[in-house]
Amino acid sequence: MPAFLEHVADDATGDLAVMLTGGGARAAYQVGLLKGIARHFPHLKFQIVTGVSAGAINAIYLAAHDGTLAQKARELEAMWCELSCDSIYRFDWKTFLPFRSALASVLPRRSRFTQSRPHGVVDTRPLRDLLCRILDSEPGRPVPGIEENIRSGDLTALALMTLDYSTGQTVRWVQGRNPDVYEGPHRRVAVAKFTIEHVLASAALPFIFPAVRIGSEWHGDGGMRLAAPLSPAVHLGARRIIAMSTGYQQTPDEASTPVLSGYPPAAQILGQLVNAVFLDVIDEDVARMERMNDLLRKMAPHERDGLKPIELLVLRPSVDLGKIAGEYERYLPRKLKLLVRALGVKETESPDFISLLMFEPSYTRRIIEIGEADVEDRVPDIRAFLGEDVGQLAAV
Repeated sequence: MPAFLEHVADDATGDLAVMLTGGGARAAYQVGLLKGIARHFPHLKFQIVTGVSAGAINAIYLAAHDGTLAQKARELEAMWCELSCDSIYRFDWKTFLPFRSALASVLPRRSRFTQSRPHGVVDTRPLRDLLCRILDSEPGRPVPGIEENIRSGDLTALALMTLDYSTGQTVRWVQGRNPDVYEGPHRRVAVAKFTIEHVLASAALPFIFPAVRIGSEWHGDGGMRLAAPLSPAVHLGARRIIAMSTGYQQTPDEASTPVLSGYPPAAQILGQLVNAVFLDVIDEDVARMERMNDLLRKMAPHERDGLKPIELLVLRPSVDLGKIAGEYERYLPRKLKLLVRALGVKETESPDFISLLMFEPSYTRRIIEIGEADVEDRVPDIRAFLGEDVGQLAAV
């Protein structure tokens, strides 16, 4: 049964939620959306915040800081525009050489070689240090601000998703309101006081970023088995959700037009894998929810068996952020640039793979601007979606 078909308590408050998807450096686009929305609705509050993968960084920032949405959006923009690849990860050929991993697999476990073998293509200690700075926290310690915002009523709940590598389950970590728990063989809910490790784990791109230990288990990017990304917000009581996707929705003509000729290079295959894992799933979940909403609205309330429509607004890029990343490939660190070129990134028109790693200000500034412009084009839709809130907010 899809997540949005599950029963919801009748006394749920119908909070407004924002769902922030993944996409590596493309998560900067969400900052543009937030900034654009804040320009028109500066006092808007998201009572429920959910995030996965790189979206978890934006999500915990919103949940942990005080101030208006406009203030948080400006602070996020400043952070993203100051980033560079070196602010997020370090790449060294020694961590990538295939023979190193192969050698480690046959050496005794206590060998000095296995003790230092890498767990990812890049070292994400710079990202850990960045999170400590912007969240005013330390590894292993609860991130300050979240509990205070919950007590004040500015925030109802925060949820971040990871993948538990030991069980293969998607873990929905929640701080705040107790969720309407629905667990299955591939997912579970865990109440938490969020730490830096939860964010690092949610954003740990498979193979690229190393897994992160939470408790006794190792966790990675929460987008890998997240079949229903809208579900956490629903279970936390949201009746309205703004979903901020970083995936461009192609037209039928664009979707059927080849972007290369001949045998696909590794970069093209990786790009398709990235889209399948991190972007396509939100489109499928949105389509299911919209179909179910249409069906429920046609039914009399007493026939719905406790189910209620979920108001949904999806904001997504008007242009392909993967293609744009290709224009900035030259700004990647030299060693990483050599690697992606070896993978054939120059042979495809939409190098989605490098958009995950393009934490460079020239790229992030541009896609933030695209996010702002996309909001301007959707202001009537946003205003209609918020409904009565618009009048209330205008009076603040």
